[in-house]
Amino acid sequence: MKKIWVLCGGPSTEFEVSVNSGRVICEEIDLKKNRVRPVVITRLGRWIIGGRELASEADRTYLDAYFERATSPNMTVSSANISAALKQMTTEHVDCAVLALHGQYGEDGRMQGFLEMAGIPYTGARCLSSALAFNKILSLDVFRRAGLTTPKGVHITKTNRKAAVAAAKELAYPVFVKPVCGGSSVGLTLVHKASELNAAIDAALTTDEEALVESRVDGVEVSCGVLDVVKGDKVETITLPPTEIRPMEAEFFDYTAKYVAGKSKEITPADLPKKVLAAIQECALNAHRALGCEGVSRTDMIIPSKEPRTPVVLETNTLPGMTRTSLLPQQCAATGIKFGEFVQGMIDHAIHRHKTRRH
Repeated sequence: MKKIWVLCGGPSTEFEVSVNSGRVICEEIDLKKNRVRPVVITRLGRWIIGGRELASEADRTYLDAYFERATSPNMTVSSANISAALKQMTTEHVDCAVLALHGQYGEDGRMQGFLEMAGIPYTGARCLSSALAFNKILSLDVFRRAGLTTPKGVHITKTNRKAAVAAAKELAYPVFVKPVCGGSSVGLTLVHKASELNAAIDAALTTDEEALVESRVDGVEVSCGVLDVVKGDKVETITLPPTEIRPMEAEFFDYTAKYVAGKSKEITPADLPKKVLAAIQECALNAHRALGCEGVSRTDMIIPSKEPRTPVVLETNTLPGMTRTSLLPQQCAATGIKFGEFVQGMIDHAIHRHKTRRH
């Protein structure tokens, strides 16, 4: 029986999505193999550690009351800082931290670094790979060096803004303006003409210190997951069936289209020729390896409308959404992998990596 902490929330613009992911994991994790403690990290970075371990199906009834208290704006339950929380994890001999964290603090390598220092196994990519993937400028450079195709773009900072904006106005419109570090399409704007550019950059800079102006590629948006699966004493990397994303109302896959039911149509496997599907999977695998991802990743890309339809890589998520409607669980289901089995696979990989890595 493994002792598992499920970490979610955190001081990020993706707090709600993360909490939803954490809750679903707690609802689906195999309690015949694990004893589970839910942990919500508040927007202020305080850890609300569940007072009860989930050890049987009956214990899951505790989750309603726990998550209601832990996410209440008038929260009165006791909380801990990260030092005290890590100390409790080591005292309890936690076997693995399942990371359901999204955005800053959890997906950018910081939490991974804390857990590394404490010697606690955790799911997903390590510190450096997480930081690289979270920064769109750095990850796009890694992709290009690996021979992958990426959109044309201009990097905007507070010190180069005037010159960079002038360069960005030369891109073919429409363009996307997005924070360099962030996810769930928060701060993302589709700009149709140069006169709208500065306002979109201002919006992106409200959530990050840097922005990226990127040409929109005309085509089909797809996403493809990659899993590292423990087989005996070895790890096998597999690619999942790609998902085709069709926003029903919005011009692109924005926050509402992602998380509001009925706002997008997601088709798994994607309704594309076999040759294109194979290219998507190869691209996702190459992105996973180029960044040094481990455990799980999900790469988003565009398939151009015109031949040769080479996938254009947008970004790789090292801690993809784990809600019931998230893309990665859909892809797992399409291959016959149940949600609980998927979570167990991540745990098994994290523990295997910790045991076999060079210290």
